[in-house]
Amino acid sequence: MSLILYSRSDCSLCDKAEALLAEGGMASTYQKVDIDSDPELLERYQTQIPVLLNDQTGEKLAWPFTASQARSLIDG
Repeated sequence: MSLILYSRSDCSLCDKAEALLAEGGMASTYQKVDIDSDPELLERYQTQIPVLLNDQTGEKLAWPFTASQARSLIDG
């Protein structure tokens, strides 16, 4: 399973998404990627972050999402 959390620094919604994942026991299930480090990602996600992507299936969740929705994304 490969999940990616697309985010930005100084993003309160991104902080909330990370807290939600941690509270749901999913803190170790994702890799955090700062979209500001990649012009293509910045263009794609700048107004949608945070976005949680299942790298294997291509399914994604844009904020707001629940812990249950994130778990479903993980479980496929």
